[in-house]
Amino acid sequence: MKVFLKKVFTFSLAMFLSLYCLIGLGNNVSDDYREYKNVILMIGDGMGPNIVAATKNVRGIDLALDTMPVEGRSDTRSFILDQTDSAAGGSALACGVRIWANSVALFPFHVFELTGEKVPVTLAELAKANGKSAGVVTTDKTSGATPSSFTAHVLSRSMEKAICSQQLKGDMDLIWGCKTDSISKEKCEKNGFTLVETATEMEELESGSRSFAQFDFEEMKNCTGKKDTPSIRQMTAKAIDLLDDNEEGFFLMVEGACIDKFSHSNMLMGATMNVAEFDKAVQYALDYAAADGDTLVVVTADHETGGVQYNEAADEYYYTSDSHTTADVPLYVSATDAGFTAGKVVENRQISVQIARVMGYGADKFPAVKGYTVE
Repeated sequence: MKVFLKKVFTFSLAMFLSLYCLIGLGNNVSDDYREYKNVILMIGDGMGPNIVAATKNVRGIDLALDTMPVEGRSDTRSFILDQTDSAAGGSALACGVRIWANSVALFPFHVFELTGEKVPVTLAELAKANGKSAGVVTTDKTSGATPSSFTAHVLSRSMEKAICSQQLKGDMDLIWGCKTDSISKEKCEKNGFTLVETATEMEELESGSRSFAQFDFEEMKNCTGKKDTPSIRQMTAKAIDLLDDNEEGFFLMVEGACIDKFSHSNMLMGATMNVAEFDKAVQYALDYAAADGDTLVVVTADHETGGVQYNEAADEYYYTSDSHTTADVPLYVSATDAGFTAGKVVENRQISVQIARVMGYGADKFPAVKGYTVE
């Protein structure tokens, strides 16, 4: 009887949470949209609107972001608090669920063990379950909060071993980022992945292979191009090249992680450098989408970092915080027929639900629930 009641409660709660995630969905997204075969979701970690403006001002460059026909904003709060972190922010973008800070791709009440062995499906998992290819690319460690939000389900973003174990046992086609202690060549080979450690090795990958990349973080963060470390643009280009062989399509998440890392240290030049590098990857994705005709590109952030402000008199940008803030973040979309409307503010969880709809899975099917084995 106890087991039965637990199952009933777990199912009821999971359904309630799924319905909760849909409340207000139609407020600032439209039911009038077309479906796309491929979706590329690009996340600038910590990328608020003012660091984007600072990049153009300080570096004197134009950005591909500004060429995207739909520009709006995303509200980035977590389940309870106005302020979020990369784990909760990434999970909202991955699963359509707002959760507690620090937890990764779980229902919010999982921390109290009230949802048992049920977790929300991520967009990457949804794509794979429906025959598409799926990959995750980041300039952070592959066990970082944002890539983990699409590839693992854990109580804390600090659970590196559990995250890596789930990633290795999962069915992603590629997981690329920087070195993580819990990943080795032996573990990759055991789970059907090819370990990649240099840009040269990455470029040599062939269609049909599954790969796990472990690049040098300092080289990636500082965009030096040394030690045979690829740029985020190079990773994006190669990932698309490998994933687009699937006739069913693909889902790709690309994270520019170091905008956030430099902003925590209030290093404006480092942050703007990484926005500029991230934008090069955006330009490649947009060029691919334009040539392909059946690919949607969505660009946003998990949260804003540093409270960047502009002093008009001094014509300079400056930080007001060394932490995350509650500021809305940019939302850019490559097409006007994907259900997103220029000038609107959407909840971060709404972005992933709308992406699922665009991929062919209606709002009644996402957020979705799946069984889960606790690590």
